Amino acid sequence: MGHFIIHLCWHYLHPYWSCFLVCIRTCGRNCTRYDTDCVPASYRNDMLAYIQSNETNKTCTRTFLVPKQMKSPVYIYYQLDNFYQNHRRYVKGRSDKQLRSRASENDTSSCDPEDVTSNKSAIVPCGLIAWSLFNDTYGFSVNNTLLGVSKKNIAWKSDQQHKFGSDVYPKNFQSGGLIGGAKLNSSIPLSQQVDLIVWMRTAALPTFRKLYGKIEVDLEANTELTVVIENNYNTYSFGGKKKLVLSTTSWIGGKNDFLGIAYITLGGLSLFLAISFLLIYIIKPRPLGDPTFLSWNRNPAGHFNFN
Repeated sequence: MGHFIIHLCWHYLHPYWSCFLVCIRTCGRNCTRYDTDCVPASYRNDMLAYIQSNETNKTCTRTFLVPKQMKSPVYIYYQLDNFYQNHRRYVKGRSDKQLRSRASENDTSSCDPEDVTSNKSAIVPCGLIAWSLFNDTYGFSVNNTLLGVSKKNIAWKSDQQHKFGSDVYPKNFQSGGLIGGAKLNSSIPLSQQVDLIVWMRTAALPTFRKLYGKIEVDLEANTELTVVIENNYNTYSFGGKKKLVLSTTSWIGGKNDFLGIAYITLGGLSLFLAISFLLIYIIKPRPLGDPTFLSWNRNPAGHFNFN
């Protein structure tokens, strides 16, 4: 047991993991919450009325300073808090057959209540996941010069090739009285609807980030970045939060302290247990077993005496 624990300590406290933590901290990241600041003061006490009204201006402009240089590509994420994409009924609200093939267009049995229109025509894509597609938009500029946002390769290639058909086109989508989120271009196949594909890969936790796009130019330190936000998505009805995140990556991935901290914590705990077991062994060693109590020593002939 002692050797096993010491081996674990060596493995988890190996300098690699400290290096790992340092590397991921070198990634740049900027995060700003905007769901409350983008609501006009007159609606601060009734944000739900603001987001549900067709008369209110949803455009919001935010500026923030880039603290240090961010090498391209700069990844743009939107973050939602208190949004349970892992809810059982929500996760079931899709039809994988319908998403893959035009021949299965009418396969909407698992998509209730967003399965068919009032005249019983199939909704493509059907289900609650697609219906609630995120629809906030972001535009970026520096010194009044617009920065392009690339959508190239933001979705998994395997999803585009195997889960979303190139012959499947949106049909009757967001055509009901209650609109859940973004609308889709009916002339573009689902395999090219990258925002939808990213959204359909449901998150396991109620706080999650999804990739919106990429800025393919460097952002220098102390650059003032202007963001024009279309604040359309309704998180106010369930107490959710919306954040905009800009991040870069290193050779080991994006900035995420969790894994490095988890390994170092586990290694520290293992080291503590190893030292504890060692001290117990030294201070109060376990007595060795007495071989005279073995059955073959008590009865050399190998037969038990039942008398």
